[in-house]
Amino acid sequence: MNFSKQKQANLTRKVTVRAFKVNSNNNNNLYKQIAASKSLAAGTIIQYSATKHIKCKEIKTINNTHFIHFTSYNPNEQVSVSPINPKDKDLFPVKNHDNLHAFYMIKGNKIASLMLISTNWPEVKTSKLFGHFKIDIIPTCILRQDTVAKLQSDGLKAVHVNLEVMSSDFNKQPGFLKSLIQNEPAVKQTGISGHLTIDHKGNPQLAKSIENNPIPWISDLDSDFYFETKKSEKITSDSLRLTQVYYTIPYGAKSILSKYAEEILSDFVKNEF
Repeated sequence: MNFSKQKQANLTRKVTVRAFKVNSNNNNNLYKQIAASKSLAAGTIIQYSATKHIKCKEIKTINNTHFIHFTSYNPNEQVSVSPINPKDKDLFPVKNHDNLHAFYMIKGNKIASLMLISTNWPEVKTSKLFGHFKIDIIPTCILRQDTVAKLQSDGLKAVHVNLEVMSSDFNKQPGFLKSLIQNEPAVKQTGISGHLTIDHKGNPQLAKSIENNPIPWISDLDSDFYFETKKSEKITSDSLRLTQVYYTIPYGAKSILSKYAEEILSDFVKNEF
């Protein structure tokens, strides 16, 4: 076995598997959508822009699950280096320089996701990757119900968010973000940044709605936020999401081999789906 849930001598690359569900608002089945797709095939390249190409490197089906490996890359990247001789150039051309490795395992309408190199905004990245191959989905995170129950029973004292968000980061801009942006000076109308605290004393109705239904907040915001309960306990967004940390064998500086990603995702799907 080439992975573990604890760091070991040869298993040093830490990766996080995240769980999503899709098609909650329709009768589609993602597993069947992928099986019927004529656009999603191994070796297919989508030229999204001059600097970003997306490739489906691998897709296969075993035991009613699809395993898919996407990469996003710049076909002509200029990579910065630190030359030994100060007179040497510090930019080198690199062909097909990867900026994202995304591994997925799909069972029904559930997705197990493992991303490397670029790991932020996984819901947005997942939606856009599948969208380029003509499969339109809006992923939402699967929550740990025991942690949600704790948030609801203890009560919400405040939401703390460290963020730098552009409105274009979202497929559908969430209402709370839109209202914040509209109140900012004109120069910031496309985004907000800084530390945002929403306190239950100043916003009791909003705090109550978050307690009752935290899913929109967890889905819309990245990992750099947390809930503070009325018992002063910190509940991070990752502890609310259904996730699992694994350790495996590194491959290069920032990634792992596809076969190890498949082993990890298979273990996660078997235990959680």
